[in-house]
Amino acid sequence: MTEFLITGAGGALGSVMMRELTETGRDSAGMISPHGAQPYAGAVWPADITDPRTYRDRIVALTPKVIVHCAAIAQPAEVFRNPDRARTVNVEATAVLLAYAEKVGARFVFASTDLVFDGEEAPYAEDSTPEPLSMYGRTKLEAESYVLTYKRGLVVRFPLMYGLPEVTRKPTFFENMLTALRAQQRLRLFTDETRSPLWLDDAARACVRAASSELTGVMHLGGPERLSRFEMGERIVSALGVSPGLIEPASRSEIGHDEPRARDVSLDSSRYVAQFGEAPGRTMAESLALILTKPPNRLLS
Repeated sequence: MTEFLITGAGGALGSVMMRELTETGRDSAGMISPHGAQPYAGAVWPADITDPRTYRDRIVALTPKVIVHCAAIAQPAEVFRNPDRARTVNVEATAVLLAYAEKVGARFVFASTDLVFDGEEAPYAEDSTPEPLSMYGRTKLEAESYVLTYKRGLVVRFPLMYGLPEVTRKPTFFENMLTALRAQQRLRLFTDETRSPLWLDDAARACVRAASSELTGVMHLGGPERLSRFEMGERIVSALGVSPGLIEPASRSEIGHDEPRARDVSLDSSRYVAQFGEAPGRTMAESLALILTKPPNRLLS
């Protein structure tokens, strides 16, 4: 019997979770996309999340105690361009995995998003009413509804996450910011979109902690600060010791978008604090001090 099965193990959060489980000696396995990246740590196998034939026998053989479902089409623009495939991946595959979880008696933890909210009444607690503005948010909310009918299901809503994924893949927004600022390139960053950003390492640890409990329902894992992208940039500038003049304020209204964008989807993580006695993660300044001590081959230059 395997303790943890991680879907989306080649993604940003999934890859860090695989490293966290491996380093702490937890028996784990991961599913990755057949054409996707492989995490640096952990045993994984390729599977098409939309084709149960590529993973059903493996799940039954592994009989995981916990399935943490991170696999998704997570870019709102990509979901908007291909809504049918997004629903197949984000919603229908979740329902199929839940059926296998029930078959093997596994706990099921679903990685959701702060974008299930419309951004008008932040900070959002677990019992706040979701009203997603984007198609991506709607697919995640629909998938949540399946998970919440499962007696051992937990929905974990994540904020914007930053850090260094444990996998070679397309650079994240955060990595691109590091690269640009190191190269003394100017950036224009939104001042009027607010999130509760969380370091990937903290997100992985908090998720594993919640998954190891018997908690059900919904849990928010937001960072301790409510920050705009511009304010995130300010913290990166300070940590790197580069000129503050490299970042300039911008407004979301200056850039055209296919769908409305939420103004403030900050998360209230009081349930996690009440359960575990501490916040899900640390401040961005604290996280950056640790991120920037990574070996040079783990940092973009």
